[in-house]
This record gives sequence, structure tokens and C-alpha cells, in this order.
Amino acid sequence: MVTERSFAELNVWQRIFAEHWNAFTDYYIDKQGRHPPNYWYENVERMLSCGNIREGYYEYQCLSCGATRKVGFTCKSRLCLRCVKSAVDDWLEQVRSVLFEGVVHRQVVLTIPQVLRPLVLSDAKFMKAFVDAGAAAIKSLIEGWRPKLKIRVGLIAVMQLHGRSGNQNPHLHFIVSEGGVDKDEKWRNVTYFDTRKLRKIWQYHVIMGLKKAIRGSKNQKYWNTTLGSMFKKYPSGFDCNCMPEKGAVERLIGYLCKYVSSPPISLRRIVNYDGKNVSYRYEDHRRGQVCEKVSAVQFIERMIQNLPPKGFRMVRYYGIYARPVRRKIYDRLRNVLAKLVRRAESTAKYFSKRYGMPSKQAIDNTVGKVPLRCKRCGSTDLELICIWDKNKGFIYHIRAGPSLPPCSSPAKTDSQPRFVQMLLPI
Repeated sequence: MVTERSFAELNVWQRIFAEHWNAFTDYYIDKQGRHPPNYWYENVERMLSCGNIREGYYEYQCLSCGATRKVGFTCKSRLCLRCVKSAVDDWLEQVRSVLFEGVVHRQVVLTIPQVLRPLVLSDAKFMKAFVDAGAAAIKSLIEGWRPKLKIRVGLIAVMQLHGRSGNQNPHLHFIVSEGGVDKDEKWRNVTYFDTRKLRKIWQYHVIMGLKKAIRGSKNQKYWNTTLGSMFKKYPSGFDCNCMPEKGAVERLIGYLCKYVSSPPISLRRIVNYDGKNVSYRYEDHRRGQVCEKVSAVQFIERMIQNLPPKGFRMVRYYGIYARPVRRKIYDRLRNVLAKLVRRAESTAKYFSKRYGMPSKQAIDNTVGKVPLRCKRCGSTDLELICIWDKNKGFIYHIRAGPSLPPCSSPAKTDSQPRFVQMLLPI
């Protein structure tokens, strides 16, 4: 992979990809008999250029001391460790806007046997059938609890494609409201989650959903036989776990959003890189803390194989949290939900004082966006004075002769740039 940036400018994650991407592509072609998907190339190129002011930047001036600071454009690649914080913040705000505030939620985790993982990961349509089956299983469990009431709860599905070591392990995390709307549109509390029943229901829905999705596919006969044998091999159903959420649900959201916004590991978990091999650590459920050493090519394979197909939605909404339904439900239950908010706030204050549990404000401070600071005086009172793009040149500037980016000359632009109004801060 060719990059104009010196290796001194790149963090260890970017250096591994920059130095070994060509070797990885040769390895992949020999192993698979085809080139890597195009969206893999796109994500790697974007990740390597992340923060590079030669590609484009925002320039700010400190109103306290007059110093200027350039901030390179972010890449927003799911393979980038630099953009994780911003991506998680964006996901958190999006999911927050969907949740009914004051409602207690729990996490439900659904998994499948190893033999079925290649099928789920082989195509986006199987991945979607996998997620839809999980939502159908949870809704079926709750509907069976009080069948006459026909209670609908809110579900947010987060699909994770990997395990802690970077191995391929597709499984589902659901944020489920412990309350919902019955057939008469009255709010009903729901605390029923029978794990033993859910195991069997989940097994049925995912097998039937995948069987329907593979119709007409190349290996339909093989997978039909494999899927049909799952009932006999796993008579008690597929693994699942239901965990009540302790504290504000924002903490759970922030934790889950990292799965859809970043690679399998964080930068601090890379212990050593000697130019050929990578040592990294992770927490294994059975063995505890594990440090593993693999070649750089194997490391890239483990990390990049978990990129979802381009355009695939890793977060989905079901039940009363589905976009067409949520606003109608909220308008009809506004008074009931307001009471739940007041009750949740009083409960949070009680436990915060007694046990020191973090408040919602504390969580906001942890996951919220960090203000940009002046490197000279530390002030946060900065003014945007220039936006420059490698291809478009100066998009916006408010003073004559802004400093130019290194190694590039800006293109000429009109006196009244087209995007100024869109990019100016509100």
C-alpha cells in the first residue's frame, strides 16, 4: 500500500497496514482464488489518510493568543482507530433519540454454533436474515407470556461479527425495553425473560430464517441438510443470555456502539510490532488475559475480515422502536413515559448517593465529544478560519492568505464558495 505520509506520522495500527497490505493481498489471492472485496481497499486507503493535512484540513485560530491550529479531515472508516471516539458519539446520539427515556432496558445476547458462522458471513442477505430472526425470537417469547395482551416491546439490534481475538464469530446484542404497548395501546411492564424457552425459540427462528434465505443459492442442498441437523445436535436450543442493565442504559449503548464503529481491538491492546510479527492481548472468557503473537499478514486478515459489506446496517430497530412506529407510540403515551422518567431519575439519585454509581451526566462527560483546545495556551475559544480540500482547494476562509498545506498547492475557487453555508458552524 503506497502512502505519502512518513511512517513517523503513522500510528502502529496504520504502519502495519501500510507495510504489509500488498503482502496480504497476494496471500488472500493465493488462498481464496480472487481479489479482496473493493470495500476493503477503500477502507484501508481512507484509514491511512486519516488526519493527513495533505488531504484536507480545518484551520482554527485561538481568540486568546492568536495561535493557529490545523486539524486534518477524519476518514470515518470502520477500520480506523482514530475515528472511533467520534463514531461512538454519533451512534450514541442516534440511539438515544430512539430510546424511550425512563424505561428500563436489558441486554439479550444470541449466538449460533460454529458450523453455521460461514453461512451467515457469506452474504449480506444471510446476515439480515440472522438479525431479523433474533428480533422475531424475542418478540415471540414476550408475546407468548401474555398472548391475549399482544404486548409489543422496543428492540435495538446490534450485530457483532467477531470475537475478542478478532476471530469470526457473528452474534447479536439486543437492547430490549422492559415494557411495551398492548393491543389497547396501554403501557405494560415486562420483566419476563425465560432463557430456557428463548434458547429453543431462537434456534427455531434462525434455522427457519436461514433456510428461507438460502433458497435458490448455490449450496442450498448442503446448507439445508446442515440446518436441519441442528435440532438433533442441539436439543436444548442455541445459546443465549439475558442480562438486566444496571445503571443508565447509555453505558450499554456506548459499549455496543464500539462494535459497529471500530476494528476488533483498540490501539492500546497492540503490545509489540517488530516489522514482521504483531503481539496483541485480549480477554478470553475461559483463559482470562491472553497475549497472542501472529504474523502481520495474519493480523490484517483477522482485523479486516470483520468489516461488514458496504451499506449493510449493523444497527436495526424493531417493535415500538421501529422508525415508522416510535413517534406514534410516543405521542399517545407521553404522560405515562413522563412518569417513568421521573421515577428513573429519583432511583438514579438514590443509588448514586448510596453506592456511588455514575449519573447520566457523568456518562455524558465520559462519552461526549472533547472540545478542541489551543496547543499554546489551552483555550477552547477557537474560531474556524479556513477549510481546505486537496481536490476542491479553499472551500472557506475568512482572512487573506491562510497558511498552505505542506507538499500541495491549493486549487482556485470562486469568490463565493458553494459549500460555505453548509460548513459554517451554527
